[in-house]
Amino acid sequence: MLKKMQILSLASLLAVVTMTHAEELPILSGVGGNFTAIDTDGQEIEFTSFKDKVVLLSFGYTNCADICPFTLGYLKMIYSKLSPEEQQHVRVLFSTVDPEYDTPEHLKAFLAYFNKDFIGLTGSQEQVDKIASLFHAEYQAISAPKSVETKHVRRINEKEVESGKSDKTTLFNHSIMIYLIDQQGRTRSVDYTGTPGDELISKIRQLINEQA
Repeated sequence: MLKKMQILSLASLLAVVTMTHAEELPILSGVGGNFTAIDTDGQEIEFTSFKDKVVLLSFGYTNCADICPFTLGYLKMIYSKLSPEEQQHVRVLFSTVDPEYDTPEHLKAFLAYFNKDFIGLTGSQEQVDKIASLFHAEYQAISAPKSVETKHVRRINEKEVESGKSDKTTLFNHSIMIYLIDQQGRTRSVDYTGTPGDELISKIRQLINEQA
């Protein structure tokens, strides 16, 4: 089902690609836009606050058993191959699809396992749904709400819970694309962990060096 969702999402994105100039990377019309969220420092932010930065955005949740750790590991590798100066111009964002479970504190601890510079996005369900809608990302629950004990899910880090209470979560299917966004906030490429690292790094560097 997840593979089917990925294909459908990718098809919908390809349908709205428009080449606005004779550029190597087109602007993907209708993909992305401004939104508000709560970051991993517990602060409400707007996406426009990342203007003048090249952004890599992906979706997932901390109790994801395999796809999210794999994607974040891939992004860790990509980020590590950029020079310290290039890293100053790049932000890696991870938007949860499970805001009820993924508090800013827990999301921050999860992302720190990969890189302390990575920024998590959470917030209300409405905020999370808007981000997903703007980027044509899809997700759906594949278990009853809070029905799966997290000890049965392969996880990066544990979440502190009250003594005597079991930690339960909801499982999700979700889109697995990585959105590459330029310094003007425009989506310029949709990639995934199968994209050769050198190819994605080349795209990032192109957007870093691109004039406004």
